[in-house]
Amino acid sequence: MTIVDINHNSIGLHTIQTTNVQENDTIKTRQYKISDDPNDKKLLRKLDLHLIPIMTLLYLLSYLDRVNIGQAKIDGLMESLKLTSTQYNACLSVFFITYVAFEIPSNLVLKTLRPNRWLPIIMIAWGIVMTLMGLVHSYGGLLACRLVLGAAESGLFPGAVFYLSSWYKRRELSWRISILFSAAALAGAFGGVLAYGISQMRGIGGQEGWRWIFYIEGIVTVVVGAVAFFLINDFPSDRPKFLTEEECDRTITRLQNDAGPGAGEHFSWKQVRAAFLDWKIYIFCLCDISILVPLYSLALVSPTIVQGLGFRSYHAQLMTTPPYIFAFIATMTTAYFSDRYTRRAIFIIFWFTIAIIGFIILIVVQNLSIKYFAVFLAIGGISSCNPIFITFLSCNISPHTKRATALAFMLSVGNSGGTISGQIYRSQDGPRFILGHGINLGFCVLGLISVIILFISFRLENRRRDRLYGVLSRGDSTLSVTTKELNKEVVDVYDGCGSEEDRRKWGYAHLSEEEIRDLGDKHAAWRYIL
Repeated sequence: MTIVDINHNSIGLHTIQTTNVQENDTIKTRQYKISDDPNDKKLLRKLDLHLIPIMTLLYLLSYLDRVNIGQAKIDGLMESLKLTSTQYNACLSVFFITYVAFEIPSNLVLKTLRPNRWLPIIMIAWGIVMTLMGLVHSYGGLLACRLVLGAAESGLFPGAVFYLSSWYKRRELSWRISILFSAAALAGAFGGVLAYGISQMRGIGGQEGWRWIFYIEGIVTVVVGAVAFFLINDFPSDRPKFLTEEECDRTITRLQNDAGPGAGEHFSWKQVRAAFLDWKIYIFCLCDISILVPLYSLALVSPTIVQGLGFRSYHAQLMTTPPYIFAFIATMTTAYFSDRYTRRAIFIIFWFTIAIIGFIILIVVQNLSIKYFAVFLAIGGISSCNPIFITFLSCNISPHTKRATALAFMLSVGNSGGTISGQIYRSQDGPRFILGHGINLGFCVLGLISVIILFISFRLENRRRDRLYGVLSRGDSTLSVTTKELNKEVVDVYDGCGSEEDRRKWGYAHLSEEEIRDLGDKHAAWRYIL
C-alpha cells in the first residue's frame, strides 16, 4: 500500500493507517522517507507550459493598456487635448469606477461561460476601446474611453487568479501568480521603452506621437485576444485536450487532496453569502487597498515623478525602466522562497517595510540620486507585496465559490483605491510630491498593520483547532490511500466529511455532506497557511 501526502510524495507502508484525526493525536509523515513524485513534476511542467504563458501575456497587455496614459501624458497628451491637471486626474480615476463595479459579476460569468470564451471576449473589447482612445479630441472623449476601458478590463486579473487557483495546489500558487503579476512589472519596465519608440512615429499620417501609443498597443491587444480563443483552456473538470484522461484524473485528484476538508466545488449562494459575512475578507480588503493605491499611483505617475528628478521627457520614459526591472526580480525571488517555505505573511511584512522606507526617503531627502534609489525601494517593495498577498487569500479561503467571490470582492475593494491613486499626485505639488508620497506612506503603514492582524489571527485559530481537534503536522487533513487490487488502483480521497465518530467530535452530526463541504475554511480540520 502507498500513502500519498499533500505534496504527492510517496510513502511505502505495509499496513493501512487510519486517516481520522483523534483528539490530542498528531498525524506525522516526516518519520518516513519521502521522495518527490516525478509524475507530478512532469504534470506541473505540462500545466505551466499550457496555462502560464498565455495568462501572463494577457495580463501584461491589460496592465500596459491601463497605465500607458502616463507615458502619453509626457508625450503631449495634456497639451493636445488642453487638459487641466484636475481633468487629467479625473481620467485616471474614472477607470476604476467601472473596473470595480464589474469584477464580481465577471468572475461569476467566467465560471459559467468558461475561460476560453469569456477572457478573449473582454480582451478584444478593451483592445478596441484602447485603439479608439487614439482618436479622441476632447476631455469628454478621453473620459468616456477610460470609463468603458475599466468595464472591459475588470474581469481579466481576478479571472486569471481564480483560473490559476483552480489548477494548482495551494503551495504551488504563489510562484504562478507571481509570474502572472510579474507582467505588471514588465509592463512598467518596457512600457517606457515601448512608448519612447512608438512616440517616434509622431507625424506619420498627421498623427501625434501619443496617439500612436494608443493605436499600436490597442491593435496588438485585439490581435492577441483573437488568438487567445485557441490558446486558453478551460477548468480541469472540463477535461481539456492538452491533458490525457489519466492526467486529467490526477489533476482533479491532487486538487481534491489539497482542497482538504469542506472543499465543495459546486456553486452555492450560501458560499457567496459566507464570503461577505466572513470578517477576514474585510481585513484582506483593507490590506489590498493599502497595496493597490501606492501600486497604481506609482504606475500612473512614475514617469512624472522621474521627470521631476531632473530628466527630460524622453529620458524620463526610459528611466522608469530600471525600477520595474528590480521589481520584477524581487517579485519572482520572493515567490520562489514563499512557495518553497509555504510562508506568505512574513514576506508581505518585509516588503511593506521596504516600501515604507522608500516613501520616507522620497519625503525627507532632497538629493536626487538618493531619491531615485528610493523609487526602486517603493516600486520594488509594493510590487512584491501584491502577488504574495493575493496568494495569501487564495490559500486561506475555501470552498470554491466562496474563494471566487472573496477574490473578486477583495480586488474590487482594492481597485477602488485606483480612484484615490489618480488624485494624490497633483501637478502643483511637483517636483517633490510630498502630499502623494505621504498618502502612499500612510497606506503602506495601514497595510502592514492589517497583514499583522491576519497573521496573528490565523496563528491563534490554528492553535485553537489543534488543541480541540488534534494537530495536523502536514498543514491540512487530506490524505489519499492507494491500494492495488486485481491490477486496479482505488483512490480514496479524504473529503472532510469524515466518519460518524469524526462528525460527532466536530459537532457536525446534524449536517449533511453538502453542508459540511460548504464549511470550507470554517471546518474543524482546516488549517490556515501563514
